Amino acid sequence: MINIGTTDFYLGVPSLPVDEFESYSTKLFEEWEEYVGDILKLPDYCLVLDVQEGSISAKSKILVGATAICGFLATYGSISSGAKNLYTDITAAGNYLGIRASAPFPDANVKPKIRNRGEALSKLQSLFVRVAKGTLSPEEAMILARNIFGDDVPEFMDQLKDSLEKTPSQLSLPIEEPEEQSIILPKDNDREPPSRKPKVHVIRPEQYRVEIWRESKKSERNIRVRKV
Repeated sequence: MINIGTTDFYLGVPSLPVDEFESYSTKLFEEWEEYVGDILKLPDYCLVLDVQEGSISAKSKILVGATAICGFLATYGSISSGAKNLYTDITAAGNYLGIRASAPFPDANVKPKIRNRGEALSKLQSLFVRVAKGTLSPEEAMILARNIFGDDVPEFMDQLKDSLEKTPSQLSLPIEEPEEQSIILPKDNDREPPSRKPKVHVIRPEQYRVEIWRESKKSERNIRVRKV
């Protein structure tokens, strides 16, 4: 499976009781999964969400088989454009995850910190940019592309080679940050409080991590709760 998007987010809120934390994480996965299903036009994918307490931090991943992602990109007139458009959708899904993560805490004076990474999509786009700048030959780019997609998609590789060879010089970088893109989402009606009180953290002897994943659209959802 190829990782086409990773999102990390942090939310500075007190720890929850373990049963509430599991319920919170499960609902978050369900909302994220529904949004991904609406926005991504891929035939199949794997979703992974790990949520850890001690405040709340999480990492999500969207994984796709080589045949599915290459078939999707090949339907575009330009593979580079396909990678850019898919990255835009992946980023939107990551931002949505951060927004929904903070929704259950409307009274908390916190903002979700979100970092999106394009993973394989960013690496693919960077190949086009480097070829356009002359720092990488199409042949060298193809070697790196095989490290990303493997050798099981020969037709796509032929199309990619042709696209790289026809890459115009001075190609601009649609994905501004090839490796990662970080944002901090503002809170609605955010206002600086007149005075700041010291934060009181709930210290518990045990902290937990909730791991939720679905290996494909039609597979069963898996949930595992474990102590950190």
